[in-house]
Amino acid sequence: MSILDMKSGPPDYWAEIGNFFLPLKYLITNDRFDALLQNIDLHYLINAVFWIFVALSCGFCAFQRVFQFFLKSSNIKYFKRKQFARLIWNIAFYGAACLFLHFYNEFMILPQLMKNQGRYSLFYSSENLIFYRSHHFEKFQFYSIFIITFYLHGAMLDFKEADILEAASKGLYLLALIAIDVYRYENYFVGLNLTLGLYSILAECLSLLALQNSNRNRLIYQMFMGMRIAAWLHVFINLLPFNYFIPTLFAKNFKLPLNVAIWLWYGLSIWNSPVLQYFYHQIYHTTPSDCSGEGSAAKCILMKDTSEYRHYKALKRAYIEVKLAHEKATSNPIPATESASAKTYQAIKCVMMLKRKLKRIREGRGAEPEDDNEEISADS
Repeated sequence: MSILDMKSGPPDYWAEIGNFFLPLKYLITNDRFDALLQNIDLHYLINAVFWIFVALSCGFCAFQRVFQFFLKSSNIKYFKRKQFARLIWNIAFYGAACLFLHFYNEFMILPQLMKNQGRYSLFYSSENLIFYRSHHFEKFQFYSIFIITFYLHGAMLDFKEADILEAASKGLYLLALIAIDVYRYENYFVGLNLTLGLYSILAECLSLLALQNSNRNRLIYQMFMGMRIAAWLHVFINLLPFNYFIPTLFAKNFKLPLNVAIWLWYGLSIWNSPVLQYFYHQIYHTTPSDCSGEGSAAKCILMKDTSEYRHYKALKRAYIEVKLAHEKATSNPIPATESASAKTYQAIKCVMMLKRKLKRIREGRGAEPEDDNEEISADS
């Protein structure tokens, strides 16, 4: 099916919504369940997502344990080892995915686009090259489900670490990829994931270098932060809006679910950008204990606030409180022997005063003022 067989006229938004949720409509109406099985292999999709998710989860757990075992002999602190292992995992996956998508684009998509190059018009139209529909549906569905499941696994890990913004961002991007998969926009899917994959490799590598860097080299942290912000501005301000988002918004064959998902994800990406993170750090992180950067904006942006680091901060705070209490208890200049004898003398003095008062009450002398100190001195 070519992208040229598109109807003209204003877009029918409700029809687009109905087409996107067509599988759900088939499931609700039992009489059309057979038509669903003919058009969409639902069992294949569920099984593929489930088993790929299980494989990614088992592979990540095994990789993390093995990697942390080798990191025990290094000088990396224990609360950084889990994050270190996940960064290596993400870099490996993004690298393999980008390599595969690049060669797939070179040998599978570009030859098809060159054959139909004269039939496509340019920028603000539905015949943009990014809307090329896949002619190899089985191959496209296989690697698209694999990448979608990887982002699902990453969203679950971020949610487990209480990183709500990052988990929500991956969830919205996941919905956008599902919409692209439903409409079979293969060139859109490959180009978008290839661009974001290269940016993610750079961002993860900078975070990896920041984890190994010493606290004394603050200039290196600032240089890493500058590279991260520059890369984000180039990708999210220069490349993605003009190459993908604006053409999708002004396409003749308007796809409402795709636009809603992609623009919500883009808005959350702006909100969670390193630029706004820098201003957020300057305003709200007033003390070194407020974030993982320990007062440094560059470290706060490059390194995530993981559960291990929060546990480390709680232990460190408890240690400092115990140390201060111990120093306060031992800061008394009076020797221990003199302090004990003074306490004993005060206790004896109080007991003698009570005995004198009871004796005066029995003898009817309770109203006569006397100097208890003199009596205690005389008795002693």
